[in-house]
Amino acid sequence: MVRKKKRSSVIRRLHRSLGAGAAVFVIFMVLSGMIINHSNSLGLDQRHVSQPSLLDWYGLREPESIQSYTAGSNWLSFAGSQLYLDDKYIATISDGVGAVSSGDLVIAAGADELLLLDQDGNMVERLPWEPGNPSPIESIGRTDNELVVVKSGGQLWMTDENFLSWQPTGNLIVNMNWSSSTPTPDSLKQAITQMYRSEGLSMERLLLDLHSGRIFGPAGIFIYDLLALALGFLSISGLILWFRSRHNGKSKRRK
Repeated sequence: MVRKKKRSSVIRRLHRSLGAGAAVFVIFMVLSGMIINHSNSLGLDQRHVSQPSLLDWYGLREPESIQSYTAGSNWLSFAGSQLYLDDKYIATISDGVGAVSSGDLVIAAGADELLLLDQDGNMVERLPWEPGNPSPIESIGRTDNELVVVKSGGQLWMTDENFLSWQPTGNLIVNMNWSSSTPTPDSLKQAITQMYRSEGLSMERLLLDLHSGRIFGPAGIFIYDLLALALGFLSISGLILWFRSRHNGKSKRRK
């Protein structure tokens, strides 16, 4: 009888201690799980973390280089594979080579495609570079009458004003203005660097990593496994204590 009471006392102490410690974990898991279930409606996949310490924790580094071009009254910058109009992220593009403006459009050139943007940075069209010439785009420019020209494989190609077709023009065009990079202003460089890093970490991903413990690496997953085992113990010990109290209650009533 004494041994049973001692075992019951030990189980009760463990149950209380683990219960108090696990309460915060359970509350966090419930709240974070509910938020994750509604992440799309809350827009968490579109919101990005800007805290430098968290970006450092995830190993999100600055771009190796930022190449900026003036296109009309705008700055168009390539940071790695990311494209920015002024301080606004636009899209991904590979191997940016330059940018020009033509009428109401801003044209960004990558090695294998052209991006047509309006003055607000909205995507108008993404054009793959496939005029029958397999060589990548080397540079982009425009004529005085704002027709866009690209250089590819040592050949110049000119498009019509609607960008419907490209025609070889020979290697000599009078009054040609080629796009060339310009040093990025410090304030713009800082803004682009911050956005470049934060694009790799959305609020949704951060919350998922916190919910699963992966934000802390293998140690975090191990700790979460221990907490899960603790919850399992609480469930089992709670059932044991409930059955014993019920049994003791019946015994007392019989007496």
